[in-house]
Parts: sequence; C-alpha cells; structure tokens
Amino acid sequence: MRRLDQGMARDAALLLPEGDPARAKELRTRFRRLPVQLRTSGLAATYAFLAARSGTSGSDPLGRSYADVAQQVRARLADAGLLPAEVRTAAAPAVHRTVLRELGEMDTARYARATAEVALLFGWLRRLAEAVYVEEES
Repeated sequence: MRRLDQGMARDAALLLPEGDPARAKELRTRFRRLPVQLRTSGLAATYAFLAARSGTSGSDPLGRSYADVAQQVRARLADAGLLPAEVRTAAAPAVHRTVLRELGEMDTARYARATAEVALLFGWLRRLAEAVYVEEES
C-alpha cells in the first residue's frame, strides 16, 4: 500500500521539465509562489491564473509548464471525485470554463477539500522544484 504523499510526489515530479538553467530558475521561482498564491487568492483565482498563463501555443515552455500544472490540478480533483471525470481529457480553453464553473458551484466543505488537495500538490511541486532546480552559488 502506498501513502498519499508518495502519489503527490510522483505527480509533482512529472511536472518538472528538464531544460536550460535559465528556464529552470524561472520555473523554480514560479512554482515556489503557487502555494502562497493558493492561500492568498483562493483556488478559483489560482486556477484562473494557471489557465491564463498556459495560453494556447505549445511553443512557449513556461506556458506549457503552466498548462501541465493546470491539467494536473484537474486530474487530481477529478480523481478525488471533486470535478467531473471528463475534465481530465477535455481540451483547453473550454475545459477552463468548465472547471471554474464547477469550482464556483461547490459548497464550502467541498471547496475546502478541493483547496486542500491542490495545496498538497503545490507543496510537493514547490519542494521538488527547490530540490531539482538548485540555485547556482555566486
């Protein structure tokens, strides 16, 4: 039997792309901020931020990273039964509208549970980004 945090660590690790050092520094900075943004802005606003930053072009590596994080948020919440299963595979940008509508219609307890699920994922993403994308010493 596996612990919940093992799955979260695996999921977060899949979101950390390998690449050039400049991009790694940018990703580390962005991923560090997600847990704080979730706490201060809330789940719906944070998801909207991810959706807006993900864009529609696959050529922007940072945008692709945001899109991957948004997709993992959807998958995590769908797996937990908090979002409909079809959001796992639905295409952007229509899926973003669906997710935001679903988040807006949740009762307080369900929204709190969804926020807790995403907070776990973001916590692991921050930890792993700090471990993998180590700052160079000057």
